Amino acid sequence: MYVAIGGGDTVSPIFLIDLWSENHDEPSEDTDYWSGTEDVIDVTGYYDPSYLDPATGETTTFINATFSRLLNTGDIWDTIIEADKHIDINWGYKKGKKFGFDEHDSYSQGRIKFARSADNESFSKEDSKYFGLAIHLVLMTIFWTIMAPIAIMVARYGKHLKCWYWCHLISFAIVIIGTIISVSYAYQIHHTPTVQTTKKPRYHSRLGFIITCLILGQGFIGLICKFLQTKSSVFSIISQVRRAHKAIGYGLLILALMNNTYGFAIMSMEIVHDIMLAICLAIMFLFELRHQLSFWKPGFLCLKKLPEMSHQEAMEMIEKEGAKLMFCDELVMNIGPFITSHPGGGYMLRDTIGEDAGKYMVGCSSINGELMPYAHSRPAFDYTKKLAIAKVPYPEGYLEKLDESETNNLMHWAVSFQHALNETTRLISLSSPHFRLSQEQLQPSYIGKHFKVTAKIGGTAISRYYSAFFADLHSWAQELDNSGKLSNNYPACSEGNLQLIYRVYGLGKITQYLSNLSAENIVELKGPLGPGLLLNNYSGNYLGFAGGTGIIPFLDVVHYLWLSKDNPSSLKLTLFASFRTVEDAFCIDLLEETSRILGEDKFKFVVMVDKQAKDMNFPEIIKKYAGSNPDRAWVCGPSGYNNFIKSLLIEGGLGRKKIIVM
Repeated sequence: MYVAIGGGDTVSPIFLIDLWSENHDEPSEDTDYWSGTEDVIDVTGYYDPSYLDPATGETTTFINATFSRLLNTGDIWDTIIEADKHIDINWGYKKGKKFGFDEHDSYSQGRIKFARSADNESFSKEDSKYFGLAIHLVLMTIFWTIMAPIAIMVARYGKHLKCWYWCHLISFAIVIIGTIISVSYAYQIHHTPTVQTTKKPRYHSRLGFIITCLILGQGFIGLICKFLQTKSSVFSIISQVRRAHKAIGYGLLILALMNNTYGFAIMSMEIVHDIMLAICLAIMFLFELRHQLSFWKPGFLCLKKLPEMSHQEAMEMIEKEGAKLMFCDELVMNIGPFITSHPGGGYMLRDTIGEDAGKYMVGCSSINGELMPYAHSRPAFDYTKKLAIAKVPYPEGYLEKLDESETNNLMHWAVSFQHALNETTRLISLSSPHFRLSQEQLQPSYIGKHFKVTAKIGGTAISRYYSAFFADLHSWAQELDNSGKLSNNYPACSEGNLQLIYRVYGLGKITQYLSNLSAENIVELKGPLGPGLLLNNYSGNYLGFAGGTGIIPFLDVVHYLWLSKDNPSSLKLTLFASFRTVEDAFCIDLLEETSRILGEDKFKFVVMVDKQAKDMNFPEIIKKYAGSNPDRAWVCGPSGYNNFIKSLLIEGGLGRKKIIVM
């Protein structure tokens, strides 16, 4: 590059300096570079700041310069000039040593042909490789400040949408294909050797090649990630591939935005770049802020007014129509579009269709018991609202509302008393001035429902679910044994009080909190929630499997059988209760005595601890009962226990739709 230098307000001599630059910064002299030489010779001419243009009659600045230079100087910082061939040409001027390099007018580059004859020479302002580089800059800006953020944001914030994956795939495919084509074109028209490349173009080109290589790998990893989330059931592999895909995706965006910065700097368009980058980052920041804090919910993102649907209606849709439904507190969710989008893999949701997801969301249970429970983030709970298609009303009559201004969403019950059923299991009785437990005949649809207990511990709100029951254990025990031996184990409970049973765990925050409550202390509840046993009426042949405190939902069924012992009933229950040790068992005396009096044709009760289960060949027993084709099988216990029993029932020939996991 050669820059004509002149100065002052009067006519002055002209001189030229041999300069080199690949971008719109002020060029440096060739001699400042390694092996650079000064190759401009025989300079003549002048600078006239008040030249009268004969064509227009206007006064303008005029530079006349004549110089000599070898066509091939042997200097790598000089372009080789070939006769009768076009080369790129740039021009500019310096206002002064302090002001740096500026464009001469709106056209600072063009193409020129040095010819052997005057007839063959040519010059064009518009025809330049820099026009192609400008197109490259525009395309890269569109791809990486518009298309790539769209691909990332739809994957982060729109997984509840049916079309999110295709939007993500198409957007990023456009970025991949467009980037490869544009980078290849830019390299074709401007592939300067590295040794001749100045700082900004060198960084720009190296980053460009890194990005081009990474996007191909990112696309491949994305397809693998989708395949694993759809087909695999190995959480560790799914998790690692997904994390790699996410990290590379964000890394690519950061690298691309950095490279855009160099590109705009090379073209001296920093202001345009700063504006576009600020808009892009502001939009992404607002979406993330809304995602984390939910401070802004435009109409189209708000939870629409949901129709009401009962748990029974939802289960019929699952059984008859194959609907992919789950529950979460009072919501019915259609998880069909979200199954293969779940971060842990689609198998986690496919295996829990028809269940209440609350226990998984708050982190007190894990899928199949194979992993540690995971407390989901607040944004994850927002997804339950986005996936919701209906709302389950609180069961009418379960609780008698004494104050119509109160709501089941947030109830405050006071502790009446706590009673130890064994060393680790406690019964807590709660009373409220606003609610009381129904004293009418127990409706079958009430049985097995649970309440959500929430407490603020260490500044964090923690929730857990506990099953409630209606049976008066004290009166039941008295009726079973007139000697009073049984009733001494169970305290009398006031009418209308809510009863919960929980096991105290050493590291259990909520159970430690509950165990330390005294009389009149307040407990925050929400409920009743969950599908429960999904009983429509007191008839049918049922199997029940209870692990530990999972026996609680069955107390009301057995109590009903006891109360109706003198009336004909077609309800039959076979209940298996499992405990780790004999010391962990509770309410066993009640159930065993009830089974003895009623007879096994009405209520068969089998209790086992771990060692007994092995000695009895428990798996084969379960398969045998599954083959008897019961109307339904209920499974309630820890996640690992539930998955174990469910698998054995299916192996025994019982259809998955007949198995209710609580």
